Amino acid sequence: MKKTRSILLIAASLWTMTATARQRPNIIFIMADDLGSAELGCYGNKFNETPNLDRLAGEGARFTQAYSAAPICSPSRAGIMTGQYPARVRITDFLDNNADRYLDPATSFTVNRALSAAGYHTGIIGKWHLDTRFGNPKGNPQQHGFDEVIGSETKYIADGDYFYPYDKISSFDKGAEGEYLTDRQCDEASRFIMRNKKNPFFLYLTFYSVHTKLDAPEALVKKYKKKFDAKYGEGKAEALYGPQNERHEADHLDNPYLAAMIERIDAGVGNIMQTLKEAGIDKNTLVIFFSDNGGVWHLGNNGALRAGKSWLYEGGIRENLIARWPAAIRSHTTIDTRVMATDFYPTFLELAQTKERKGGLLDGKSILPLLQGKAMAEREPFFWHYPSETGRWVNRMCSAVRDGDYKLLYFYKANRIELYDLKKDPSEQTDIAALMPEKRDALKKKLDQWLKAVDAEVPDTAVKKKAK
Repeated sequence: MKKTRSILLIAASLWTMTATARQRPNIIFIMADDLGSAELGCYGNKFNETPNLDRLAGEGARFTQAYSAAPICSPSRAGIMTGQYPARVRITDFLDNNADRYLDPATSFTVNRALSAAGYHTGIIGKWHLDTRFGNPKGNPQQHGFDEVIGSETKYIADGDYFYPYDKISSFDKGAEGEYLTDRQCDEASRFIMRNKKNPFFLYLTFYSVHTKLDAPEALVKKYKKKFDAKYGEGKAEALYGPQNERHEADHLDNPYLAAMIERIDAGVGNIMQTLKEAGIDKNTLVIFFSDNGGVWHLGNNGALRAGKSWLYEGGIRENLIARWPAAIRSHTTIDTRVMATDFYPTFLELAQTKERKGGLLDGKSILPLLQGKAMAEREPFFWHYPSETGRWVNRMCSAVRDGDYKLLYFYKANRIELYDLKKDPSEQTDIAALMPEKRDALKKKLDQWLKAVDAEVPDTAVKKKAK
């Protein structure tokens, strides 16, 4: 009798999951800025405290080979919003306050527009960074069709603006003195959820944190300075991160300011999850947590991965990716299949049960089968192109391809090819280009063919254009 009852309960549970998964889920896409791949507890960090994100991973899926579309902010965001390689949309470096480029709504049909056409209510809370012409914008979130635009930058915000009153976010014109920006964004997210809980929605919550300049509430920083001293010796935190260090940066894997910023992100994610539960929609809401690129190489923690932000080594492009959706994703799932940020767009379209799409092909593939515990066909090669059209980091100008376990990088200034076997050497320490000339030449040919297919700008051309 007990065995029969257990079978019936399991069958009922599976039926409920399947029936709920047939409904169109709400989608919340949460993105951190410059978060290193080893900053969260669920990815091995022992200094930072991230209980809510760890629980999110435990209740859903944690990816081990998730890639951004670029090693730096603007092109990475372009890849997410368009489902296309950034080289196709001519945004391959960060857009500064003098940028002559922007994501054009006339040619780029962003994912929120596709979801809106499918009946979703769409909102963005936070960083856009795909148009920096604030006086005369041509590609801001409103122009790309978001139903609600909350707290997006209205001045160039590269060096941060973390406490109220905010200088660079004019829409946040009211708030408590000393309010922390991350907390405000999460409060706005909870309010967005509650007022839209009766209809399917897409929320793009994009944090300004943990981008430098690093800053966080003083009490929380003191907590982590104390923790730092307990680990490394009395007075060590002040020696590295005292008043003499105005940017709160040091070449150290544990940073009290960074840890405090991450804790506020984590707490905000916890509040959002509680809001979903109170609204009665947590079971059929897909929550994604991602980062736009790797941590800043000299102060973020990218674990064993080489380099960081602005490099096409793994530390610059391999990211944390967590997905929770109780209706379809089994708890404590680890997904080792490699995925790319361009995959989010087609995945969301499939979830919305729509094929609404304009503005050219999608480079990504839906990863819904992975979320549902199914296998995907062998992935096609992944490509990256970082010509650094700003010309700031000439030595990092690079294009790369990953095909299977092999990854090839071509550095433009040095005219140098590097080849790595990521299965054996995920830290990219042993260049095997000279040892495997056939593999090297085959991958270089694929990379060259792709660059031609997407009509990629070569670095010399991009730098010359910038110089004019």
